[in-house]
Amino acid sequence: MLDKESPVPLYYQLAELLRERIVAGEYKAGEQLPSERELSEQANISRMTARQAVAYLERQGVLVVKPGLGTYVV
Repeated sequence: MLDKESPVPLYYQLAELLRERIVAGEYKAGEQLPSERELSEQANISRMTARQAVAYLERQGVLVVKPGLGTYVV
């Protein structure tokens, strides 16, 4: 999944993995993503790293975070 030995930051690796899944149709527009906790557990990374990945994709306009509701594909 993620390469912890890579010089590429883990948050960026996760963000690109999520972006690939969105492009491939695994996550569709309007669909809710797993929580940061679930993402961190699946990728075996810290929750803060998962949060960074989600925030990065939110800034890119790929995701929208609705406080108290979850993270959704735009």
